[in-house]
Amino acid sequence: MKLTLVDSTASQEDIAAGAAAAEALIQKRGFSIEFAYRAVMARTERKLFNRDAAKAWDDAEDEAIRVCYGDADDQTDDAVLGLA
Repeated sequence: MKLTLVDSTASQEDIAAGAAAAEALIQKRGFSIEFAYRAVMARTERKLFNRDAAKAWDDAEDEAIRVCYGDADDQTDDAVLGLA
């Protein structure tokens, strides 16, 4: 599974760099992308979920946006981490 930033106005190169950083963070925490994604989706649906995996997804999204946009917070309002 690969990641991307959805609803992003950034260049494809910046999105790819952000997605790569997000993937690396999730894997560094010991989770597969699929497991972290399922955890965050289960949380959204108010089902039982692995908190550490969902936190890894949340942190990966923050990292992807940081890598993609730097400190330009005004351009990140709509961008979210998603599956490619």
